[in-house]
Amino acid sequence: MESLLKWAILNGATAGEDAPARSADAPVPQRLDPAVIDAILGKPASVQMTECLDAVEHPETPLEAREVALDDLEMLVENIDNASNLEPLNLWPRLLNLYNDAAPSVRIGALWVSGTAVQHNPNAQKAFGKHNGVQSALSVLQNDSVDTVRTKALYCVSSFIRANVHGLTDFVANNGLPIVQLVVENGSGALRQKAFFLLHALIDEALDEVTPEELRPGMYLPNAIAELGFVEATVNALKELTEANHGMAYEQAVGFLTALCATEKGKQAVKECDALKGVLGEAKARFPDIETDELSQILS
Repeated sequence: MESLLKWAILNGATAGEDAPARSADAPVPQRLDPAVIDAILGKPASVQMTECLDAVEHPETPLEAREVALDDLEMLVENIDNASNLEPLNLWPRLLNLYNDAAPSVRIGALWVSGTAVQHNPNAQKAFGKHNGVQSALSVLQNDSVDTVRTKALYCVSSFIRANVHGLTDFVANNGLPIVQLVVENGSGALRQKAFFLLHALIDEALDEVTPEELRPGMYLPNAIAELGFVEATVNALKELTEANHGMAYEQAVGFLTALCATEKGKQAVKECDALKGVLGEAKARFPDIETDELSQILS
């Protein structure tokens, strides 16, 4: 700090100020070492982001340090400008490559960073789409053997497609709906809970008449959900969630089916599912506080 003060005085003062005048043979002041500036003011965010991925990719970095580096990077990309700079820094390809890392915690961290970066950020969403990010995240969601990794992949996908028509188009083009249906069919309770929440949210976006039509999904989305067999898959999931006593996921499933009934095709698909009424009746005793009356009335 003392060296910084001396440098500022010598280089910032004029001859008429209190700084001592330089004689002709006085040494020329040296530029302050950048390392000193970094130590005092901190490195630029762009440097920190690059160094985070450098650390994650280095073969001798311990796993715990790799996890910390990804945590640090996630905090940095919470800033919308930093997230937008992932593209000019050429960090997206490196980040997406970590989806295939051998360590589940690294895969989780990379997906977490990606999901945070693209959330409500058009520039980052555009770059993520350019690098086929949703295709990579959907591949993890479909194929990864670790449920917590799949959960973070769904978070990444959700962050990309919510309130993003172009992202949703990429999602549909890459078989996103059938992959989410697989989650409903075989995911853990926590993963299913997030899948039902996403489906409910997408239906709400499609039916939101306040948002301009060009900024929201068309009716094709809830209609496709109704036609693809999501209702039957959800009924089977409800049976398992009841047996597992997973009330939060059960509540999200009921909310999804109720939202789907706001469309003609969705309501028809729900009413034609004979097994649903019995499942709701069985679950009522297990989850008495979960509101199912609206859905039950539709079925009656």
